[in-house]
Amino acid sequence: MSYFSTPDSYERVYLSFDPMHRLMQERNITDLQLAKKVGVKVDVIQNTYKYQDTVTLSTIRSICEALDCGPGDLMTAGKVECIPAKKEDPDAK
Repeated sequence: MSYFSTPDSYERVYLSFDPMHRLMQERNITDLQLAKKVGVKVDVIQNTYKYQDTVTLSTIRSICEALDCGPGDLMTAGKVECIPAKKEDPDAK
């Protein structure tokens, strides 16, 4: 099923960073080594395992530069979820 953003809802695409972690394994790069190359705390790299939606585009760009690859080498699109938009109460002030 395909979802589209409308005034009543929006879609959230969950990203999988499994390709990034496979690439790191192939190149024998640890989370700590990558974090140092990127200039972020190791938690930022480790959080890609659990909290994919918290990774910023600037961090993704920096990881790409550090691993000499493109964004498509780091992630794949996962689950798509349709989320209803919040309705504002017309009487609220």
